[in-house]
Amino acid sequence: MKLVTIQDIRRFVTHYPDGCNAGAAHVAGVTLRSYLRFRTMQYNDQVEELIAAVPNVAGWRLAALPETLSDAAIEQFLNSFNRETAASLRDYAMVRCLADLGLRAAEVVQIQLDDLNWREGTLQIRRTKSRRGYIIPLPEPTGQAIADYIRSGRRATTTSRAVFVRHYAPADLPLGTGRLHKAVHDAYVRCGWTDRSGTHLLRHSVARRLLRSVSSLKEVADVMRQQSIDNTAINTKIDLRNLEAVALPWPGSKS
Repeated sequence: MKLVTIQDIRRFVTHYPDGCNAGAAHVAGVTLRSYLRFRTMQYNDQVEELIAAVPNVAGWRLAALPETLSDAAIEQFLNSFNRETAASLRDYAMVRCLADLGLRAAEVVQIQLDDLNWREGTLQIRRTKSRRGYIIPLPEPTGQAIADYIRSGRRATTTSRAVFVRHYAPADLPLGTGRLHKAVHDAYVRCGWTDRSGTHLLRHSVARRLLRSVSSLKEVADVMRQQSIDNTAINTKIDLRNLEAVALPWPGSKS
């Protein structure tokens, strides 16, 4: 440790997280400080100056910009499902719930047959420990995808009331979120998007579309079933086009 300088510490922290987000850079700094303190306790190394040299990484609240998919990318994503097998019909119906309705993965796999009101064209989102139940409109493409799966993919002998069930042993049991996450990941790979993951990318994309068609955060929060306006505020930064339109010019600029 005698050969390590303050410049080495700063160089490591500023170059190691290159390409990473602020959270990863923060973790790198915390880990380095912990290691240096360990050296002090275990080997009595005098590294106080090195610890002080580890820079703090700013992590401002609501600073992250959520990634979204364009309308064309969403269409490419949905078209990557061949819908020729029961499993593909099921997976396609589930991802339409994500891409069209902005549902959370847990909300999708919890959908029951009784939650679908075909006559009214609505879907009930069941109550959880932290959220109350909702009834939302069921768009025609989403309803069609679910109906196609129920008619042509879901076994008629299935006794489970869950809409989305397993097709292999143990068959007919309700699906977990793991299967939905895998279906989304596999679709990303088919589209060549190896750097993308997670179902929230689709949810953020729905929020972006909503921001272009409604007038207030409260309306977006209601549609996205968010209890906190702060959660919705994260999504408002997605709509760069609208944000640029309301941005004031810098004082003294010609624009």
